[in-house]
Amino acid sequence: MRKTVTRATLAVMLTIAAGATLAQAAPAPSQAGAPPAAAEPAVNEIEVLGERRLEDGEEVFQNLRVLTEPRAFNEPVPRFHGAVCARVAGIDAKAARLVEARINAVADYVGLPRPKEGCKANAVVLILDKPADTFEAVIEKRFGLIGQSQNRDLTMNTIRADLAAGKPLVAWNQTSERNYDGATATDSGGDPAGLGGIGEGLTVMRTTMTGRLRSTIFVAKDVSVVVFDARQLKDVHPIQLADIAALYLLGNPRRNIDFDSLGTSSLLALFRNGPKNSPIEMTDFDRAYLKGVYSLRPNDFSNRLYRTVTAAYEDQCVEEGVPCPPQAKPEG
Repeated sequence: MRKTVTRATLAVMLTIAAGATLAQAAPAPSQAGAPPAAAEPAVNEIEVLGERRLEDGEEVFQNLRVLTEPRAFNEPVPRFHGAVCARVAGIDAKAARLVEARINAVADYVGLPRPKEGCKANAVVLILDKPADTFEAVIEKRFGLIGQSQNRDLTMNTIRADLAAGKPLVAWNQTSERNYDGATATDSGGDPAGLGGIGEGLTVMRTTMTGRLRSTIFVAKDVSVVVFDARQLKDVHPIQLADIAALYLLGNPRRNIDFDSLGTSSLLALFRNGPKNSPIEMTDFDRAYLKGVYSLRPNDFSNRLYRTVTAAYEDQCVEEGVPCPPQAKPEG
């Protein structure tokens, strides 16, 4: 397979040394107030040596089936519809700002509006030393990160069970159903994240009409949270951390993924394969997946996702001047 030097189209604002890891970025407990080590000059774009791994549309379809949460064909795909404001807690403040910058850059890449200065966090990354224990203290102070059960895609028992099982990453979302008049009557409104100013508490009745090509409602992510187990981040590069967090914050990966059935490489396998055996950043598929999600119209049916993801992948080829393999339509 021919290798090509490709330029990742994610604009980044990172000032981390090329070999830095999160373990190096986070200070020891006795040095919590000490400034981090000097960093290399700022990097505005990343050049990576990559290769085109998607042989045909079958692999796109296979990865979408394996990696993403299954939905009814006529169900809209949940996603952010406004600016993403990332907040990272649990690591050195300077490293946290760099990871936030990367996540915000990914949001910019997929076409979301840029957050305003002083924005209220709606994409939250928590890095906890003992997640199963620390989680209870965190939600006691910031219950809005959990929110009301009817708006959350995981139950509290499921979140607690995943944390207790020692998963390196646990993620959940708070969502609301909207139509073009505002929120529906099923929304709790108010401030679901407890972070101030998220949601307006609108109560617009859900229409009973339906279309053949698009839903009459769309599903908005109001708050997305990713919890990492700090003890399992050894050798993880900040770019890897930021990009896998962005895939969960902006996308809809499955809670339990059958990585043996992957059609092509994905950074979502970071903790399965280990940081040193994983890509340093999102793969071509990962970028195409997120771009495809945010290329959908708000109320498009989820069965259009395959088309938008393959179109985003083909756009990458055009941008990079690399011929794409012919896309084969999957059966069924």
